[in-house]
Amino acid sequence: MMGTMSERNYPRVTTALPGPKSQEIFDRQSKVFYTQMQQGDMCPFILDRKTDDELLHDVDGNSFANHISAWGASPYGAFPPSVREATIAAWDRYGMEISCFIQSPPVTELAERLVALAPGKLTRVAPTVTGTEAVEGAIKLAREATGRPMILAFLGQYHGESTYLAQSTSTELSVNTSNAGVYAPGIVFAPYPSAYRTPFAKGAGPHDDTVVIDYIEHWLLRHQVEASQIAGVLIEPIAGELGVYAPSQGFWDGLNRLCREHGWLLICDEVQSGMGRSGPVWAGDLWGLEPDLLLVGKGFSAGGQPMAAIIGTDAVMADTPVHTTGTYVWEPAAIAGALAGLDLLEPAMANAMELERIGREVLTPLIERHERIGDVRQYGSWAAIEFVTDKESKTPDTESQFAFHRAALRRGVFAISAPEKWVYRMQPALTMDPELFRWSCERLVEAADEVLG
Repeated sequence: MMGTMSERNYPRVTTALPGPKSQEIFDRQSKVFYTQMQQGDMCPFILDRKTDDELLHDVDGNSFANHISAWGASPYGAFPPSVREATIAAWDRYGMEISCFIQSPPVTELAERLVALAPGKLTRVAPTVTGTEAVEGAIKLAREATGRPMILAFLGQYHGESTYLAQSTSTELSVNTSNAGVYAPGIVFAPYPSAYRTPFAKGAGPHDDTVVIDYIEHWLLRHQVEASQIAGVLIEPIAGELGVYAPSQGFWDGLNRLCREHGWLLICDEVQSGMGRSGPVWAGDLWGLEPDLLLVGKGFSAGGQPMAAIIGTDAVMADTPVHTTGTYVWEPAAIAGALAGLDLLEPAMANAMELERIGREVLTPLIERHERIGDVRQYGSWAAIEFVTDKESKTPDTESQFAFHRAALRRGVFAISAPEKWVYRMQPALTMDPELFRWSCERLVEAADEVLG
């Protein structure tokens, strides 16, 4: 049972950030790690320990409310006892094993339970280790099933870190990141649909995101690719790295129509948005989506060992030569942890909806309170605050966002931010104590008032 805030310690920051012990380790890191492991600007402390009250404690004695949840991979808090116990028991019983070759009973049990949770006509499972592998496997499955070469994707989505997908790896960064993108053949892009930010209209909005359907139908299919060459549509029902954007029902109705008319497979990437993160089991449930392929990861691991999967229809996966497995796919201890996590899912989803209610109550008024806060979005245990120079132009305001992040850190709230981002993102455990979440949101209001005046 979670304790109330009156029975626990509040987050507390008593040193400059980074503190002296953290700084000493950062200095050592700078001599041995490559650039992407040097994250002191975004996370200006070194973790000493986590506690089961959802606090992060650093080596200098500071503590922070944890709104990262291992980038969503620890959906039930830092130490879900049942996940830990099941993982250790499976390790003691089976050790490390290659489950795509030598299988134990829990392998089938997990696949059966995953299918039972899946929407619509999804009946088959292809195990993978990571979300990246799930995306690439789904693309292979779609091409094999349809005999078509092309995939339609959307600008700004995040699908992993492999070489092939580097060209579609995009976040809410204000500029192109580098020359590392690989312009691989076989993918065409449309803008991600959003009522708040669209390339087709100016002004404060809200905008009609079904214009993206018009663009696909009357421009992309006319001038760039033939509809008969597209195997599938790869889309995040809620685009997390982009800034927790979600399309409208009208957009989904239009996209489903195009899929039916042209024989496209609908591939929903729910690696971040699924497993209760957005409120229901799948974000697509918010709009009644029935994909042909659904990708799951992150929260599927339940905070245990890495787990991901592709769930698909009989038509696509019952008799396919496509191979997605490997040495570390669904090893026994990871399976046991994921099974234990599924037992925690239903009450966690109920708690996530309470976090959504609190976030909308406390954070949404920031839109009217400050000219530089353009929008606030929350779905389940997932919130975003978008900073702009003004509400009319909606020019990204990276400076205010990062100053806000630093002000929040001084108050003991740690979430997802970077100097080049203009969207501040909260991703707490689905099970976070609502009282701690409310406390965190109230500190964010204070931080906004300090930075934005």
